[in-house]
Amino acid sequence: MKKFFALFMFPSLLFAQSAHDIIRKVDANQDFTSQKFTMRMTIEKGSQKIIKALYGYGKSRGEKSFMEFTNPEDKGVKYLKINDELWIYFPDADDIMKISGHMLRQGMMGSDISYEDMMRREELDKTYSVKLAGSEKIRGADCYIIELDAKIKDALYAKQILYIDKDTFVPLKIEMYARGGRMLKTMEEFNITREGSRYFARKIFIKDLRKKDSSTTVEIMEMQFNINVPDSIFTRRSLRK
Repeated sequence: MKKFFALFMFPSLLFAQSAHDIIRKVDANQDFTSQKFTMRMTIEKGSQKIIKALYGYGKSRGEKSFMEFTNPEDKGVKYLKINDELWIYFPDADDIMKISGHMLRQGMMGSDISYEDMMRREELDKTYSVKLAGSEKIRGADCYIIELDAKIKDALYAKQILYIDKDTFVPLKIEMYARGGRMLKTMEEFNITREGSRYFARKIFIKDLRKKDSSTTVEIMEMQFNINVPDSIFTRRSLRK
């Protein structure tokens, strides 16, 4: 009776618990031991459209990842990420370059996805304070509106607002903000697919609002989770193979 009375008098306690449950399910959808994927990336800048193709592997929720581009203009360009370090291999120069510092803020291959976005592997429930702000329909789907405020200094974004599908717990829309309150990016997810016990988007649309007339669409052609991926892939030696 006392517990019920406390929740009745202070409904924010109930909402806070519900918000954490929701965001933990979002985190669980993004958790994996290994993955293999094939993607197509379309970068639009004004009237210009650039299409890139790539395949790759990941381990431990993105702690390690490897990607190789296969479209003719970038064929053989490879990326390797291990924990908080990122390298890129240029086949024409047979050169490996480490990406760090201010370079991490640049868009990968000119896209709206920064290298910092690539490096991100934060668990939302641990990185942000969480608030259930209401609900809204996104493209016909009932969604929770969850507000995230960074509680650690090195969070990639100071604030995020997620519109989370109540059935799949996939964010159908995300707004990302700087500390001053300026919206930096938006991301929308489409074609939600179930793979085993998790759901993921096969199409993602990203806009960096700091860039004029720029957007990036990522389409996942193939995705496999929790398969055998050799550790030898995630080594600098593999970049030159």
